[in-house]
Amino acid sequence: MDAHPTTELAVLLTIARVDLGLCESARLRELLAEKIDWALLLALADRHGLVSLLFHHVRQDATDLVPAESMDDLRGRSKDIAQRTLILASHLQRIAKHFFARQIEHIWYKGPLLAEMYYGNCALRESRDLDIIVPRSKLADARDALVELGFSDKYGLRNGQQAVSFRVGFEHPFTAPGGIDVDLHCRVVQRFKARSLDMDGIWRRVTKVNFFSREATTFCPEDLLVALCLHAGHHGWMQLSHLCDLAQLLNVHSELDWEIVRSHLGDSNTRRIVDLSLYLLHRHWPVQIPGDILEKVVADPNVIRLAVRIEAEIWPVVDPKLTTSSLSWMLERSTGEKVLDRVYLLAGSFLFPAIEDFEQFRLPAFLTPLYPGLRFLRLARNFTQSLWQT
Repeated sequence: MDAHPTTELAVLLTIARVDLGLCESARLRELLAEKIDWALLLALADRHGLVSLLFHHVRQDATDLVPAESMDDLRGRSKDIAQRTLILASHLQRIAKHFFARQIEHIWYKGPLLAEMYYGNCALRESRDLDIIVPRSKLADARDALVELGFSDKYGLRNGQQAVSFRVGFEHPFTAPGGIDVDLHCRVVQRFKARSLDMDGIWRRVTKVNFFSREATTFCPEDLLVALCLHAGHHGWMQLSHLCDLAQLLNVHSELDWEIVRSHLGDSNTRRIVDLSLYLLHRHWPVQIPGDILEKVVADPNVIRLAVRIEAEIWPVVDPKLTTSSLSWMLERSTGEKVLDRVYLLAGSFLFPAIEDFEQFRLPAFLTPLYPGLRFLRLARNFTQSLWQT
């Protein structure tokens, strides 16, 4: 596959890692010596969650090639990101301590913990909120624990709406003064997107790590690999930072138990998301993927076709039209999957209410069964409007 990224995208693909070798450093200088649209580059870096890494690498290797105004902008943004990440890290410690005290099982996911474990420096990875996974049976206990710490439902939903969100969803947002957001999960993604994800196995393999002299619980590396692939797919492979997370994990853990990874891939939708994520990694990062796995991935024409569209229509654009909310993209993304898996994905996407449905339609408890129908009507209206606009 021949890809010719724009110069700005090529810069981001070069710096989307913690350590640059001599070749990458030389490549960065070569690219920055070309005619760069700095407004576009900074906008793309922000959308891809790579502002901190861009600043880190140009400061080390190419300060002389960056306009002073752009360098000042990068420095200011990076400082803000670092400060917010440290604030989030302190809240993570506070919440973890409270959850341990209340004996609520939990897994920290992404955020400052991932940054510290795989980037070696919280400031190098942008964290906009905190994500914590608890067993579905513990969602109410976890909510109550967050309320005790000063958090509240981010959208002010009533108990009935919140109960439906807990029952059919996979995450629910809470917020505290100062704009500190926590997404409370019971799964990595919705069940209809990854039916074979082995949550029981994930809970058996939870590992405890040290986080700034405090204990925190997180995924084992193999489960984290699958979770990060699913997260990238859930967001339509929109952000290079999601793949950078995967690359950093594989750099730290070169000897994974890939049988654990395979144990999650029983349905074709989960496998498609993981395969496409691994293929994009193979294309743009120097990571080691077992030969038998990589051979199957690169032999799948659907994976190749989707990667071409992502690289051409999503990555180089500040406001891409190709998003997970696009019906045509959803249909194309699932082409070639097993019929039952594809039907399950599409039906779930159209009928399972998401947080935006609860926010838009604030129904009393006795009307909450109407949410699936309202979601279908809302998406049908959006689809019709998009057809008229085109």
